[in-house]
Amino acid sequence: MAKNPHYFSQLAHIEVLTPVLEKSVQFFTDIVGLDVTDRDENSVYLRAWGDYFHHTLKLTQSDKPGWGHLGWRADSDEALADAVVYLEKTGAGIGWVEGDKGHGKAYRFKSPNGHVHEIFWDVVWLKEQGARKSVFTDRYASNRRRGICPRRFDHITYNTAQYPAEKAFWCGLGLKNPDEVRITDALPPVGGLFTTGNLSHDIAIFTDPHIKKDDPVLNHVAFNFDSREEVLLACDWVIENGYKLAMGGPTRHKADEGFFIYVDEPGGNRFEFYAGARLIFAPDHGPDVHYLKDNPNDAWGNVTPWASADGSLKKEHGSHKH
Repeated sequence: MAKNPHYFSQLAHIEVLTPVLEKSVQFFTDIVGLDVTDRDENSVYLRAWGDYFHHTLKLTQSDKPGWGHLGWRADSDEALADAVVYLEKTGAGIGWVEGDKGHGKAYRFKSPNGHVHEIFWDVVWLKEQGARKSVFTDRYASNRRRGICPRRFDHITYNTAQYPAEKAFWCGLGLKNPDEVRITDALPPVGGLFTTGNLSHDIAIFTDPHIKKDDPVLNHVAFNFDSREEVLLACDWVIENGYKLAMGGPTRHKADEGFFIYVDEPGGNRFEFYAGARLIFAPDHGPDVHYLKDNPNDAWGNVTPWASADGSLKKEHGSHKH
């Protein structure tokens, strides 16, 4: 049997830091509709009704918002061992840590701009009972229509001061690169999407020339709906509860065709809620090239977090950049 050419099976969870933990928890339970699955002294663990692992979002009390770590599940126990060998060889390895709630031992590593990740194999498949139990056997929690009610954790986006190194790092780990963003063909790419499988992306990485190397900047975290109609309904629920849509309204990405909104939670982190992005099945597809002047972020409008009118990079502004 052919050996899988990458080490990861999927994106598993993200830890997000917040200076107002309980307010952030209230936002994600009452406004977003996630379930709390566990908590400890400094952190609360949550997931959407369509997620299968113990948690997909970990909120941790901190003095400022931003990136904690990103969790990946390996393809197998053997793939985990192979990944550790590769990460140590490249100098990206940090070392083994005891398993957090919901998974076994994990190996931590850093991507080129200092973002901390971990990879593990053993996981808790949390199948709810009682009031949260679903009548659908293949659902591990019921869809109780709470808040805007996304189905599952989808992807994350972060910023970097050294995109070419990031691209080489993730391609070396076996992720596909279906979309790429450039200023011109004469210059190196400034951003791109990367996926372990068929989703348009598990991670998106974009250049911010105003940040420093080893500055792990979180741009946003995304949860997915089954339909665009649910994105529109989410707009009403968000503004009815006193929050604002970060770009003023829903629109569509030109780079992956996802229909989306951005919302900033009380801790200062930006979250995306979206539906309808393309799926990619061919292992050798892409990258499809997009240019900043064509605004790959906002197909239907003119809002872009990346480019000035002349197509050059501009500094991001907003509470999600830390």
